[in-house]
Amino acid sequence: MKWRTESAMKSTEHYLNILLSLPPHLVKGETVSITTRDLTEVLYCTSRNVKLILRKLLEEGFIEWQAGIGRGNSSKMTLLRDLGDVADEYFQDLLAKDKIKEAMDLLYHKNLPIPLCSKLRARLGARFGFQVEQTKSAIVDVLRVTLDRKLTSLDPAFVSTSTEAFFLQQFCDTLVAFDPQTKTYLPALAHFWESNEDGSRWTFYLRKGVRFHHGRPFTAKDVLFTLQRLETVHSPSRWQYKEIDRVDIVSDHIITFYLKQPNRLFLHFFGSFYMSILPHDVEFSEKAMIGTGPFRMAEFTDQVLVLEVFEDFYRERALLDRVELWLIPDDIQNDQYQLPNWDDARQEENDPTTEIESLIDGCQFVAFNFRKEGIHHQPSFRMAMRLLYDRTAIIGELKGNRMAPASSFLPDKSKHVDDGEAPLKEAQAYLRESGYSGEALKLYYLDKKEFLKDAQWLQLRCHSIGLHITIHPIPFADYFSTDADREADLLLICESLEDDTEWGYLRLFQDESSFLHRFFNHEQHAWLGMCFRKFVQLPTPKARGEVIDRIEQRMRDEDWIMFGYHINKVSKYHSALKGVSLDSFGWIDFSKLWIKQKAAMG
Repeated sequence: MKWRTESAMKSTEHYLNILLSLPPHLVKGETVSITTRDLTEVLYCTSRNVKLILRKLLEEGFIEWQAGIGRGNSSKMTLLRDLGDVADEYFQDLLAKDKIKEAMDLLYHKNLPIPLCSKLRARLGARFGFQVEQTKSAIVDVLRVTLDRKLTSLDPAFVSTSTEAFFLQQFCDTLVAFDPQTKTYLPALAHFWESNEDGSRWTFYLRKGVRFHHGRPFTAKDVLFTLQRLETVHSPSRWQYKEIDRVDIVSDHIITFYLKQPNRLFLHFFGSFYMSILPHDVEFSEKAMIGTGPFRMAEFTDQVLVLEVFEDFYRERALLDRVELWLIPDDIQNDQYQLPNWDDARQEENDPTTEIESLIDGCQFVAFNFRKEGIHHQPSFRMAMRLLYDRTAIIGELKGNRMAPASSFLPDKSKHVDDGEAPLKEAQAYLRESGYSGEALKLYYLDKKEFLKDAQWLQLRCHSIGLHITIHPIPFADYFSTDADREADLLLICESLEDDTEWGYLRLFQDESSFLHRFFNHEQHAWLGMCFRKFVQLPTPKARGEVIDRIEQRMRDEDWIMFGYHINKVSKYHSALKGVSLDSFGWIDFSKLWIKQKAAMG
């Protein structure tokens, strides 16, 4: 389409603002009464500027105008263009000029009619995925990704969900990095490390020449600052470092940690996203984060997070130049990694879409709040709930990405789950045995569409045998401040474990932000603490795996939680997209993506 001038677009914007301030369902040719004072409030300008805007709208054929006689009297304005036509034209202009923010502002306007909103959403979807844009000096590869909720904290000290952890890793690095293929740690900001025989002293040798996004070289002071900050800001992850007795900065590039007791997993703590290294000389800001990662934060608002490539990254430069993450309704499109209008890819088949499926380590489950008094402390009640929460039935009835029944947090350990059909009469007998007397129990769930379906499904099953359940969402923004800790009897949630599953298990039970930590009582924590103190001192993965098996077996035997199902994440992408690999959270690593253009295919 032909781009219009900025002046013409401004007139269209003014006309749209006026239309959206009027009663709905007005159509072309209708006349409305309106005062100049009304228009000053709608257009956010002075009376003088309103007169200039009206003159432009008259000249460009948007309206007819009959001025009212006398100060403050209403004038007559006749509408010469329909809202739908003007909004669609203006929206396309904004998209053609990559003014996504302005397009989003229009899409979210509270008075935009729903049918028109749906039409504009479809147009917006075509601007997401991968784009190749020409700037004045270069061709820029851009990925636009949709988000269906606002991001919560990106502060390394308070990251609590997998999506936020993934984005944090685009900006920041850790001392070491876990390799999921070899199940070992590789150098990152530290190029070498060593420990004494029992793992009570650890020394890291830091890379030289690494720079933060603001230009200053990275040193051992930044490692110490990042560590101390976890305690200063009262991070829920500070448990990982409480066994540190002292820290010696040997030089700018050597730092040694002395522990109160041996810890063979201490390396894992310095590969966790909580220890994403921050600069000691800059006050931390989530809206202007500074790290050493492959991308720098260019913009972070309620609508968009923009990542721009960091040219001085100490490792291989990312192949994408910019990544934009826009908060838009989740019904625009689900195929995030597409190339709209991209015809240059050589296709062996007609369908240019490729899929990656990944079974996420971790699972969906229901937890009991053992810190709150109630009927759920009765073993027979929990057995009734175990029968009601039939994991095979929920997978079969709700389908979607619910893939396999879980009896463990790890899919490999859940392979032989075979519950058989759970008879509701048996659940009802256990319910009577528990002494349940008709009180309503509160089931909280993390506020996601699929979890709402799960909660409603379980609620109906409970009601069928006379067990009354009310359901309550926990918004992501309220993850830390929710009243679920006090009010919930049960919680439905999904926990994803990182590639480093040993550290993931520790985090799941030890982090103060984890709902398992928040719901277990003193006796449960005491037993788990004893297990994990032994866990971190064991020399082999096999020995540590036996501890994990013992913990999960007790949780199953005593119904501390009810394992639900494992989740399969499907990412669809265009076949011209190369370098695709999934991280442990099911996200495609931005730093390795590139687009194979026709000219490069021969």
